Amino acid sequence: MKNHSLLLIAGVVLLAGCASEPPKRAREPDPPPQHPVTAILLAYAAPDGSLTRAQMEAGLHREFDKIDANHSGCLDANEVRTVNEARWKADASTASPLIDFKHNGCVDFDEFAATARSLFDLLDRDGTGKLSAQQLKPGVKKPAQPGSGQGEEIRHRRGGGSSADT
Repeated sequence: MKNHSLLLIAGVVLLAGCASEPPKRAREPDPPPQHPVTAILLAYAAPDGSLTRAQMEAGLHREFDKIDANHSGCLDANEVRTVNEARWKADASTASPLIDFKHNGCVDFDEFAATARSLFDLLDRDGTGKLSAQQLKPGVKKPAQPGSGQGEEIRHRRGGGSSADT
């Protein structure tokens, strides 16, 4: 009888353990939002969403001059660290760190502008020196223009339209 009681108690404890909820895991943090790599260039774009090489260069110069606190023409290690931390914090998915590629102890304007220039060249396949809003924001559809007929076609396919169509 004693053995049966022990077996019964062990069985109850075992079943109770199976019926309880699994331990809760700590919630994993949400991954940072992903942005298109072209986000690097969007800060320099015109209001219509397009970007010329001249607009980009002017924007890069303004940004560099603002960061170069001592106006030496080179960003020192502290200025570079500040920029890199700000870029990472603002958008980790497209952050492009500043790197002293020339190994001369500072980041000059050409090193500062290298990523943006390379990306512009990559996107400017036809060599016009201008990127359209569509090139800068791939995957974003332009809204149909009134009177373009695009909305009409969709309405007819859905079965809408005037009674004269039926």
